[in-house]
Formats: sequence, C-alpha cells, structure tokens
Amino acid sequence: MLPRGRPRALGAAALLLLLLLLGFLLFDGRLRRAAALDGDPGAGPGDHNRSDCGPPPPRPSKCELLHVAIVCAGHNSSRDVITLVKSMLFYRKNPLHLHLVTDAVARNILEMLFHTWMVPAVRVSFYNADELKSQVSWIPNKHYSGLYGLMKLVLPSALPTELAHVIVLDTDVTFASDISELWALFAHFSDTQAIGLVENQSDWYLGNLWKNHRPWPALGRGFNTGVILLRLDRLRQAGWEQMWRLTARRELLTLPATSLADQDIFNAVIKEHPGLVQPLPCVWNVQLSDHTLAERCYSAASDLKVIHWNSPKKLQVKNKHVEFFRNFYLTFLEYDGNLLRRELFGCPSQPPPGAEQLQQALAQLNEEDPCFEFRQQQLTVHRVHVTFLPHEPPPPRPHDVTLVAQLSMDRLQMLEALCRHWPGPMSLALYLTDAEAQQFLRFIEASPVLAARQDVAYHVVYREGPLYPVNQLRNVALAQALTPYVFLSDIDFLPAYSLYDYLRASIEQLGLGSQRKAALVVPAFETLHYRFSFPHSKVELLALLDVGALYTFRYHEWPRGHAPTDYARWREAQAPYRVQWAADYEPYVVVPRDCPRYDPRFVGFGWNKVAHIVELDAQEYELLVLPEAFTIHLPHAPSLDISRFRSSPTYRDCLQALKDEFHQDLSRHHGAAALKYLPALQQPQSPARD
Repeated sequence: MLPRGRPRALGAAALLLLLLLLGFLLFDGRLRRAAALDGDPGAGPGDHNRSDCGPPPPRPSKCELLHVAIVCAGHNSSRDVITLVKSMLFYRKNPLHLHLVTDAVARNILEMLFHTWMVPAVRVSFYNADELKSQVSWIPNKHYSGLYGLMKLVLPSALPTELAHVIVLDTDVTFASDISELWALFAHFSDTQAIGLVENQSDWYLGNLWKNHRPWPALGRGFNTGVILLRLDRLRQAGWEQMWRLTARRELLTLPATSLADQDIFNAVIKEHPGLVQPLPCVWNVQLSDHTLAERCYSAASDLKVIHWNSPKKLQVKNKHVEFFRNFYLTFLEYDGNLLRRELFGCPSQPPPGAEQLQQALAQLNEEDPCFEFRQQQLTVHRVHVTFLPHEPPPPRPHDVTLVAQLSMDRLQMLEALCRHWPGPMSLALYLTDAEAQQFLRFIEASPVLAARQDVAYHVVYREGPLYPVNQLRNVALAQALTPYVFLSDIDFLPAYSLYDYLRASIEQLGLGSQRKAALVVPAFETLHYRFSFPHSKVELLALLDVGALYTFRYHEWPRGHAPTDYARWREAQAPYRVQWAADYEPYVVVPRDCPRYDPRFVGFGWNKVAHIVELDAQEYELLVLPEAFTIHLPHAPSLDISRFRSSPTYRDCLQALKDEFHQDLSRHHGAAALKYLPALQQPQSPARD
C-alpha cells in the first residue's frame, strides 16, 4: 500500500536518514583516524584514486531522469540488486529509470518485486540476457560471475539507441550518497571521452601479486568496472562493438581466458585507446577485495560515495576496516523498503501502475469506521519477493502435487519436520519484515535439512499493516506453484509420510482434471502433545485415536469445521467417498492449480478458509474424502489475531460484515445458486478456531 498519512512516513524516513548520515560521518572519521594510526602511505602524485578533483560539477536538475543499467541473473543476484536499489532510493532526489539485463529467473523475481513495491518516480525496463549470450559466449572466462559478467560489453547495442548516457553498476555495490552526484560527473568528460571509471584499487594489473601472474594489459593499475559512466552515443559512433571484439580476439591469442570478465576487456581497449577514458574520483568505487589498496582512498577522502564488495567472499573479505563497511551494508540489507515509497515532491512523474486507483480507494475509507483497519489491510499492496532462495522447479509430471502453505517468523521451527514428511515440491509464502527475511536466510543456511531441499520455493511477502493477510499469502504461494495440482495446507500440520505418493496415485486413479472436477479431502487430526510418535499408517492413527492420543481436528472446540468429512465413515472406508458441503466446512483439500483463489478480504482471523470452500462448492467441485490420507495438527501458542478475535466484539462484528459482503459478491457471480449459503453466513464464528 502506498502510505497514507505520508507526513508520518516521511518523518520516520527523514529521522533514519539523519541518523544514518551522522553514523556514516562518524564511521568515516574513525576510518581515517585508524588509517593514520596504521601509517597509511597515502596516494602518490598523479594517482587516479585521489578524490580532490577540483570543484564538483553542477548537479542535474531535480526532475532530470537518470538511467542506470544492471546485469542480474539468478536468485542470489536478485537479492543483491534489491539491497543496491534500496541504497540508491534512500539518497536519490531524481527520478530513475532502471535498465535490467536479466535471465528468466531474475526477471520473474524482479518484475513481481517492482510491481508490488510501487515506488514513485522509478521506471524499470527488462532486457533478455539469453538473447545477448551469443555475443559473449565465445570468450573464455574464469570469473565467478560467468557469462553474465561479460554482458556489460554489449550494453551500447542492447540498450535503446535513443539512450545517450547511462550509469552501469555491479550488483555488489552500495551507495552512500545521491546518485545524481555520480551522474553529474558526465560533465567532466572531454569531447572524446566515453567511459568513466575509477582506478583499480589493487596491484592486480601490475602482475606482481604472485609468481607467474599474467594479467590482461592495462594502463598502470587499470580500472575497475563495478561502477561505469557510459556515453553510449559516443561509443556507438566510435564503433565500440568492433573495437572490443578485435581487442579481445587479439589478446586471447596469447591469454587463455579473462580472469575478471568484462573488466579485462575494458582495460585492454583503454590501453589501446586511452582517450576514451575519464578517470573518476576513487570515492565512487571503494573496492573491498582481498588485495585492496582502497585505504589509500578513504584515508584521504572527506566522504565515501559507493562501496564495492568486489570479492567472491563479499562481506567475509579480509580487510582491517571491513566491520565498518559491513555495518553500513547491513543497514540497507535490513532497511524497511516500505519507507522508500516516498514521492519526489515538486517533480511530476508517472505514478506506478495501479497507484492512482489505490489512492482513490484509500481516500474513500472512513477512518472513523470501526472496521477501518480491516478495510485498509485489504487495500495494502505488499512487496513480494518470489523464490527468495535458489529453487529448482520440479520436472513436469502429469499428476504431481505441490504443498501450499503460509507462515510467519514464529512458525519457522515447523519447516524441518515438514520437509521430512513431504518429499515433494512445496510453495511457501512467508510474512516477514526486511530484517526477519535476513534471519530466515541464515536459518535456512544453518539447517542441513532445509539447505538440501531445492524443490521448496520460499516467497517473502513483506510485513505491513496490523492484521495478518492470511489469504493474500495463500494466493502468493498458490500462484507460484508449478505442478498441475496443489495440496492446500497450513504450516502447523504434518502430512502422513506416505501422503505425497498417495495423492499422486489417487489423482491418476480418480481421473481428476479434464475428466472430473473435484477437491480431494485430506482428513485432519490433532494432538495436544508437543512430543508424540507420529503414525506411519491409518491403522496406527486409529489406535492413537482410540486411546485419546489423537483427536479429530477441533472436535472439542469447533466440530462444525470438519464434521462433514464424516470420520466414522472414514474409519471403515476402503475407497474415496463423496461428502456434501455444509456450513463452516473448511477441510484441507487437493485441487488443480487453476482452482479459485482465496478471497483476500479476509485478513486476520476467521472465515478465510471457509470462504474458499464455499467458492469451490459454488463452482461445482465434488468433495471426495480419501480413505488413506491424513494430516495432523501440532500444538502451538495462539496467534495475535485469534486473541484479538476472542477478546474484541468489534473484531467479530467486522468479520461478520466481511462475510455479508462476501455473500453479496457471491450472489452477483452465481445468482440464485448462492442462496444456499445465506444461512451459513449467519452462523456465529467459533472463538476457538486458529
């Protein structure tokens, strides 16, 4: 949701900006004092790393559109891009146009992210990296970035011909200042210069780092390509494509491969055509590699502009000041991206898609309405980062099933057990803050069980608002499922060990899909014990049921929710049997992936799953109970939303209002057929269900 009450949101952002700037000034001073104590030699005469380049050029006008190009491929690189963009947005005062060269994975992630982020005055264009591979795939490359590390070479031909200036960035850089200051350095270019670069802050290109080290040719220490200013128009006029290709082919006659990807070729071209390059002040690319000489820059500089983690070790790089830089980076990694949805006042720009309609809907809300927070939460557009971790899609199989569920930080402990019970693909939506997303990442990395599962897709929905958007989360997870069928579950249930195989066999035997429109019911049970021996078969489950170690789900508190499953019949059943919909029925079901979505108006606690079963019944899905299937609920502390439901009459009144509106919409879609559900909507909702 674009923030209502914008002055309050701006105040928080301004306060954080002030604190961050004060902290960074202190951090920079400590660095320089540390460098002085360590006896830093400083930069020599004529060293390109010096930052005293005369008076700064004039800033671009506040409404000038700045263009930024980034090459991004894969899941991990997509996360890096988000941190980079956060740092740019934090300081920027100009509209931005991001030109993202991506593979299919990164495009799927970043399209969804920017669409749901809805940042004003930010445009995003995507370019298909697969279409550019043939232009660089002939170049042998040892760099960890692989083929994508060479693609900056083809940007002059890949980007629109009308685009004359662009800033090109690696994904592992972090801004510590307004990007318009960097854009302003284009004014320093002479009539022939077309490439702006910071000198390489190591001795790599001097060839003296180890015995038999043979780098590509470069001017002196060469230049680092993590931050580049490109005059695309001049490069095109100079025949850039032919220039770099001829240089690369010539050098590859005597060198086996590039070691630093595009950087080697840029430097070889500049060695041959030094008039192309405009050296930039070192502060615009402070490089933190293992062999860095960056201290020569920051010990003399009054402030730093861009931090570059140009080592495969990234934040684990060996540097005596790395802790200072790491803390600065972590500030943006965990920064609340919702605060960056601020407008650029006095600078008209095209609003993000859907923003105007959203603002109109928000403006119509009455803040005095007792149900205002429900209404507001329904209109909230959450930032969504799909496939937050590396994910391997399952191979296509006609009867395959994905387990779909949602969770928040307090349910992470369920994941390992769930992975042991369900060997098939999963699609899970997690409701987290930016900081919690990083804790989740560390949680996965620390678990051998979870780290080994590449068929579990985790989708982060960033937290915003007071109520848990349970059905919005379910819809995110459901939309990202890649198999023909889905098992719609909850995170606090463990399925039978054999359920995955059993469901696939049942789908095939029952002829689901085009032959039969059905929802397969998986009977639900519960234990009140935090530790118990999980049954391996229906026979074992019935034995536990008979001795009181298990119960049918919510039998004591809310039997209406699962009574239509007919557990007495299930005990003896040998074949699937059909049951009829009844009021408040909310079974866990297996349905085709293209089933109706959950109604997002139901937020917080109550009727969220019931409404979905009503919709399935209205669309004439059969309800078939599977005789050998079961899933078991594990005990846990009640959620905040159920506690509010139990204690607040207003909360329950608002839920009833949502149910009434749901039925009105159901009547519009299904006509007289929706009348059968009207009595159910008047039934009181149990305060015990969670």
